Amino acid sequence: MSLRVAPSKMNLIRFKRTLSFLSRAHDLLEEKRDILLLEVNRRIGEATKLRGDLDRNLREAYTTLDEAAAVVGSKEIESAAKFPSITFDLSTSKKKVMGVSVLSLNLENLRRSTTYGFERPTVLIDEAAERFKQALQLVVRVAELENMLINLVEEVKRTQRRINALEQFLIPRYSATVAMISNILEERDREEFVRVKKVKRILERRAEVHENV
Repeated sequence: MSLRVAPSKMNLIRFKRTLSFLSRAHDLLEEKRDILLLEVNRRIGEATKLRGDLDRNLREAYTTLDEAAAVVGSKEIESAAKFPSITFDLSTSKKKVMGVSVLSLNLENLRRSTTYGFERPTVLIDEAAERFKQALQLVVRVAELENMLINLVEEVKRTQRRINALEQFLIPRYSATVAMISNILEERDREEFVRVKKVKRILERRAEVHENV
């Protein structure tokens, strides 16, 4: 469906320019979408690996904790758990990835205490605490990466919606309008050509009549 517009040469030039701009915008958006998809796939691979590292780390941490409970007793483990052995600060900031604003998580001042308040061997508890400390760092990285993926995927969706709007609405309408104006102007040119030929024949016949008189 074309736009309602006066079929003039000026409008034809104007709409051709707009159509050219829309086509370039469409190509750029497709390029942006493809680059974003590549980044999403790369980040998915990274997130999958980190998730695997986190799961493995947590399994090892809980296994070590179970072994520690078998040595020092579950009550001592519960007693130790009442006093946080790991402290940290978590700050947030914004950064850009492929032009998309994402949240950056910063784990700072990460410390671990080794005082539990009882005298039984604490080697296994220390090991479990260290693994949970490593797990905490992985949790922050996974959270940041998965939040980044959500934002990147949303940007892909927004970009695809713009592409669809251009492909299904704007470009077809402007293309139809350019074609409509071009057809009308061409038809006018043909009609004008026919009129000129008719006038030329009439003038030639009159000239012949005058010559014969």
